[in-house]
Amino acid sequence: MKTINIRTGCPQQTIEGWGTSLCWWANAAGGWTMRGPSGRTRREELMQAIFSAQGLNFNIVRYNIGAGDNPAEERHMFHFRGMPCFQPQEGGAFDKTADQRQVWVLRRAAQLRRGDLITEVFVNSPPWWMTSSQCSAGNLQACSENLSPLRYGEFIDYCVRVLDYLTGECKLRVDYFSPMNEPASDYWAKGQRQEGNKVLPGAHQSLLLETAHRKLQQRHPEIKIAGTDETNPTVALESYQSLSEPVRQGVLRKINYHHYLEDDSALGALCRIAYPNGFSNPRCRLWMDEVCYGEGEDDFGLAQRLSRAIHKDLNLAHASAWVIWQAMDTLSDNIARHSHWGLIEGMYQDPLNNELAGTLDVSQMGYDLGDTIFTMQYYVMGHYSKYILPGYSILENDGDAFYCVAAVSPGGNTLVVILCNLQNAPQTLELALGGFVPQTAEMIVSTNTAQWQRAELPPGRFTQAELQPSSITTLRFTR
Repeated sequence: MKTINIRTGCPQQTIEGWGTSLCWWANAAGGWTMRGPSGRTRREELMQAIFSAQGLNFNIVRYNIGAGDNPAEERHMFHFRGMPCFQPQEGGAFDKTADQRQVWVLRRAAQLRRGDLITEVFVNSPPWWMTSSQCSAGNLQACSENLSPLRYGEFIDYCVRVLDYLTGECKLRVDYFSPMNEPASDYWAKGQRQEGNKVLPGAHQSLLLETAHRKLQQRHPEIKIAGTDETNPTVALESYQSLSEPVRQGVLRKINYHHYLEDDSALGALCRIAYPNGFSNPRCRLWMDEVCYGEGEDDFGLAQRLSRAIHKDLNLAHASAWVIWQAMDTLSDNIARHSHWGLIEGMYQDPLNNELAGTLDVSQMGYDLGDTIFTMQYYVMGHYSKYILPGYSILENDGDAFYCVAAVSPGGNTLVVILCNLQNAPQTLELALGGFVPQTAEMIVSTNTAQWQRAELPPGRFTQAELQPSSITTLRFTR
């Protein structure tokens, strides 16, 4: 029988929480005022499923300041990806109602979390009218920057106006601001389906972060600068190392990286940057704040990729927060592409009034506007976010073959161990809990056929974990 050792005497990073970006799903679902099966509005059902303790228990959101798009151009943003701009024209008035759907979701999340919501505001692109191409999807050549450094101050001034609105009239707390998203990538070209903006690593990324820091110090000194939100750990490390010394030491308070390509060496290097003096005294925060998976069937085979990423991010990089890209993605596009992006799949189009007529035929898909499907990824995500709570410390373990993640509560009285069985056959494990002697134990299991199934474990069998085939199991011990 395989034994997994949980080193309860070796607490590592403290978890800040779990969460989601709001773009693009909030731009669609924030307007769903129709009633759902529960009698609540469809948007309220979603909020409960994502942010309440009965749902995923998320306590982190990443709000996107939209860039709008040039009204003179042929429409190319897939409609829910076209994020509204508070100032849709150069020299125009600031329109507080422009992004009311996403703002509704942000405000409702703050209400549901009752004071513990961590909010990061980030930008994919400056307003379209500031860009060189006059398009918020990118420049004519994807390898070219789309915002002149001479306009960095103007760009950040616009972002500060949005922060004024969110923190003032909306009475929301904003904790972090990131002025770029995957800036070193060559994805961002005019006419693409989503917003993006190239910012060259080194001097230009440093200047943009310095500008944001200087202007926030004047108006919002409580908001910390985060970055650089590169597409994978490798590029994130290279981007960080290219920043100027003053930015690394005095401006950047949190390193954000995305996890669209694995690089264990880079994860380890990011860990050493964040925790040079040990986990109890981090030099800066470190978050994995964007990834998603969708290619494949809606089953454990796809969902286990989520577990693999969380295992690496928490045990190798020692990230203190983990944020999914899309809590919900578009059901119609998934059907058309035979994919399953998003923890939840939602119908963004009305078959009777399809905004995408001629682009995507939804009339025969069998779903109405606001219908949702909860994927296996949703339930796998809940095995982490519902039980490893803010304030818990990650514990060292040797269960890599089972994507093991272990954590202990602040008082040391609750121990959580999460295990994946990647085999299509049952496995039995012995857990060595390093001196933690449980008085009670419960097991939560999800498979392709049953999710979040709970059972109390009998005394004498607390540390023997019987894993079902192709499953994820959360063990929660108390003493």
